[in-house]
Parts: sequence; structure tokens; C-alpha cells
Amino acid sequence: MIANAALVASILYLALLFFVMGQLRFLTPWRSLILHQYWQAIAGYSALLIVNLFGVVIYVQRKVFLKDAGQKLIHFDKQIHSGEHQLSSEIDTHLRNTNGE
Repeated sequence: MIANAALVASILYLALLFFVMGQLRFLTPWRSLILHQYWQAIAGYSALLIVNLFGVVIYVQRKVFLKDAGQKLIHFDKQIHSGEHQLSSEIDTHLRNTNGE
């Protein structure tokens, strides 16, 4: 989940970077001056933007992909403890091995 969020955040950052570079094309004659004097601020704001994008992507992934995960786990737990479960053979074998049967 973290690797996917990092990938999506970096893609969003690069897309935003290319968009901004296209919009600020009129500053090309002063590029070396701007980068020389303001590289620290640019790097700091870029790092903050990447961290914020990463946080937003993690939040969206948790809301979208982990929706109702707790209810699904409760239902799964009830199936296990009732003894009348129709689980896969791997899970059934693992449960028997951990319960000592």
C-alpha cells in the first residue's frame, strides 16, 4: 500500500511539475538566476508537496480500498468460531494446525 501510494504521489508530482513548467515558460531567460538564488525554497516546497500528496493518496486508498474491512473481518471471525465455515483448504489447514487438532 505504501509503495503504491509513493508511485501515485510521484506521478502526480511529476504531472504537476510539468504543468507548472509549461505555464512558467516566460521565466526561461532568468532560469539560472532563479535556481541559483531560490533553490532551497524550491526544494523545501517540493518536498512538502510530495509529502502532502503522499498523505492524500494514502488517505484516499484507505477510504476506497479498505471500506468496510472491519465488518468483513467480524463476519470472517464469526464463520471461524461457529465451526460451520466454508473456507479455503489453506485457511482450514492453518486453523487446525494452530488449534492443535
